[in-house]
Amino acid sequence: MKSLKKNLILTAGMSLAVGAMAPQVSVAHTTKKAHQHTTSTRSLVRADERHLARDDARISNLEAEVNELRNQLTAQKTSGEQMETKQQQLETQVAAEAAKEEQKNNLVFFRGGFAQLAQKRGNELLTGSVLNGDPNSYNQDGWYVGAGMDFRASDDLFGLTDLVALDAELFFQYQNYGTTQNSLVHYASGGALYAENQVTMFTLAASPKFKFNLMDGDFRPWVAPVGLAIQVISPPSSGVTVLNPALMLGTGLEYRIWKDIWLGTDFRYQFGGGDLEYSARTADGVSVLNSSTTNGLQAGGYIGIGF
Repeated sequence: MKSLKKNLILTAGMSLAVGAMAPQVSVAHTTKKAHQHTTSTRSLVRADERHLARDDARISNLEAEVNELRNQLTAQKTSGEQMETKQQQLETQVAAEAAKEEQKNNLVFFRGGFAQLAQKRGNELLTGSVLNGDPNSYNQDGWYVGAGMDFRASDDLFGLTDLVALDAELFFQYQNYGTTQNSLVHYASGGALYAENQVTMFTLAASPKFKFNLMDGDFRPWVAPVGLAIQVISPPSSGVTVLNPALMLGTGLEYRIWKDIWLGTDFRYQFGGGDLEYSARTADGVSVLNSSTTNGLQAGGYIGIGF
């Protein structure tokens, strides 16, 4: 009995001791567990921060790449627009060049009209003179016919203006001033013979010609400021000379009447040189026979065909 009682007392004491120690162990375990949880939370937060930092870096890189792609697309778009603009300009230029090639700016023309000498060819060696008593048998007025070509040298006056074109003109013409009696034949025959001469002139001329493009190129006034003319006269001068150089200037206008058919007016004046300035004079200096002159004007029209 005593032994049993002693065992019961020991058992009860141990239970009380264990009961007293249990709360302390529980508190210590809870504290340790809380500490471990706090440490784990901090690690997770730090890990999340590292992930967020990496994500921010990735996002920044992606934004940079997107901006670079956007800039490249913008540059390509701008380049494409520039290329398209250049292509349109090139197409416009090609179309303009093709239109110019289609335009027939060269011109072949046929001209004719009124001609007048500044001085009558009378009282010369081979023309009517006072020696045969018929001083009025020569004429001052006449007519001319001719043909020529305009060759286009520049459509825009060598890049200065589209309103003015430069042509190189080359033409020839025949002028007729009627008939006159041959005074030499009449005088040599003692008045028994009468012979008539045709008073004519052949002119070959070349000059620059400036054409002003108006009314979309259908109306073109023009001016030939100066040109060289070679004149051949018949009958010869009193010095028996037939060839004479001269300066020629002109002005006029032309209008496209249909397709490449042009109708124009033409005014010319020529200043002859001194190669025909030969005359016969007496010892006292009195002129018996006149020298010949080729100064004069022509006014008329022409019809041209573009080619």
